[in-house]
Amino acid sequence: MTAGREQETTGRTGLGTLTDGNEMHPPSDKSIIRWVITNLGRLGSLMFLSVAVIITLEVIMRFIFRSPTMWVMEISGLLTIAASFLLFAYTLQEKGHTRVDFITAMVSKKSVFFLELFTSLLGLVYCGVLTWYGIKMVQSSLIMEEVTQTLQIPLWIPQVFVPIGGGLMFIQLLKFLKNDLFKNKQCATDEYSVRDATPAALIIMTVFVAVLVLSLVLLKIEPRLGLLLLFFALLFNGMPVSYAMGLFGVFGLYFLLGGSTALVHVPMTAYATTDSIMIIAFPLFLLSGTILQAGNIGPRIFNFSNALVRHLPGGMGIASIIFCGIFSAMTGSSVAVAATVSVIALPEMTKRGYSRKTSIGLLAAGGTLGILFPPSLALIMYSALTFESLGKLFLGALIPGILLSLMFIAYMVYVGITDKNIQRDKRASFKEIGQAFKEGMGGLIVVVIIMGGIYSGLFTPTEAGAVAVLYSIFLCTVWYRTMSWAQLMASVMKAGKIASMIILIIVGANITGNLITMTQITQQLLSLVNSAGLPNWAYIAIIVVFLIIMGGPLEAVSIMVITVPILYPIIMALGFNGTWFGIVQVVVGELALISPPEGINLFILQDIGKATAAEVARGVIPFLVIMALFLIFICIFPSLTLWLPAVLLGA
Repeated sequence: MTAGREQETTGRTGLGTLTDGNEMHPPSDKSIIRWVITNLGRLGSLMFLSVAVIITLEVIMRFIFRSPTMWVMEISGLLTIAASFLLFAYTLQEKGHTRVDFITAMVSKKSVFFLELFTSLLGLVYCGVLTWYGIKMVQSSLIMEEVTQTLQIPLWIPQVFVPIGGGLMFIQLLKFLKNDLFKNKQCATDEYSVRDATPAALIIMTVFVAVLVLSLVLLKIEPRLGLLLLFFALLFNGMPVSYAMGLFGVFGLYFLLGGSTALVHVPMTAYATTDSIMIIAFPLFLLSGTILQAGNIGPRIFNFSNALVRHLPGGMGIASIIFCGIFSAMTGSSVAVAATVSVIALPEMTKRGYSRKTSIGLLAAGGTLGILFPPSLALIMYSALTFESLGKLFLGALIPGILLSLMFIAYMVYVGITDKNIQRDKRASFKEIGQAFKEGMGGLIVVVIIMGGIYSGLFTPTEAGAVAVLYSIFLCTVWYRTMSWAQLMASVMKAGKIASMIILIIVGANITGNLITMTQITQQLLSLVNSAGLPNWAYIAIIVVFLIIMGGPLEAVSIMVITVPILYPIIMALGFNGTWFGIVQVVVGELALISPPEGINLFILQDIGKATAAEVARGVIPFLVIMALFLIFICIFPSLTLWLPAVLLGA
């Protein structure tokens, strides 16, 4: 169901299929379209890398030469816009999109194939709107002679990437449809064609088409019911979340707000979303994390953590948690953390007598720290959706992250004391600790750069990400020499693909958010809230329970993009703090990551540990209880999230 489940590939070409892209196009696929989209994707990824170089230059100029530049952030923003739209089609080509497969996973692959035909046709609508009305947006800027704020660059130059990106996605979707309708014998992954239709497959597709048509009809008769039905029709048919959210906004704008004239908001929102300082942080931290993971820095950090605590009860488990916290501060990705720590720690914990249930549960839960410790990609997304200060969010997450880590550690100490099968290692000597520190020092400096730079005020979060990228390259290619330049380029491409996937999701979420604002849905919900007359804590309890329930079929990214545009205005109207609510959202996302049956980290541990789904589910239960108690705690005591930002930022 998610962007991170790269182990699970289907080998199909439809829009909704999620794969890592390697088996999608065999060497025989040498089409011009593929060559163009691939090279534009490579160019976009290199643009993200160039942003890191430019921003690091600004830091050097400011602190060493006392000569800050005025143009860096504007150029960085323009490069991010161009890179994002150039990469959208490449990400589509390589199947890098996250989707909700809660329902489609229940039907046959053949049925999914026909649903993918349907979603590809719908995707053409979205991409067509981006392209056509993007051209109109560019024409308007040319006529008005609009320019950028600092460098006075004609605004049509960055805006032209909107129709370019939309057009490239449109072409790629047409290619998918061509392959599906006219089975390409050269492509080994073409398992089905339209000639393989079965009554069951056609019935399932017909049902989804009927639900979609009904929702569009209801938009005119009963808008609220129509919007709700439209939402479910788009999101749960296997379509990528980004396209589903964008199409929801397109259909809503067209049927409720003036027809085709309202669709001009689609490219304008897409451009405004990518033209944001918060968006720049995404590719930077993804670049740094991807490079560090590919450079095999994780084992060095784990060995140092283990040397410090291996003699304690549950020492290996404690070391795993400490590693998760440190590696989280390096990568910002829960999936990366869970995958890395699992490969390293699971065999070692098995050797020392830890039960498989405990080991798997711990490693799945430990990975969730990746979206709580800065630089959390989930918090960056929340900031991009709400315009809450990213610095405040990072500061606000630190104490909760430490507290949750300590709760996990306390449980592992208890397990280490009560389980007599667990072997305790002897205390590491000062020489061993020193050697482990020496070997892992290069990786630990990344944490100092990111967290130290942000919390000291030396860097903004975006600047910390840029410096971390260049340092990570130096660390892996020069210091440790664990990465070749070819591997570096592959990491840059992978990070670009993931970054563009996330940015396109935020674009779709913001289009939906604009629709919600224009149709005054939030105001109607606020009226209902006010008329209910419940105390504020009751509303928070309802919202939290609602978010936890959604965490069953959905994962953190989907929960956030679906709920934040609706819930954030309500939370603010009720007088709650936006930073605090962001941390609550992230913790709920953590719960979703390890909640059976669909938590991403559960699939990772199931694959790496060769475990059954039931075994993994039993292992995470104690940690789910701990996280639920932790969630209640930060809801009762919001000062845990607000104290540090108030002290350091005065707000």
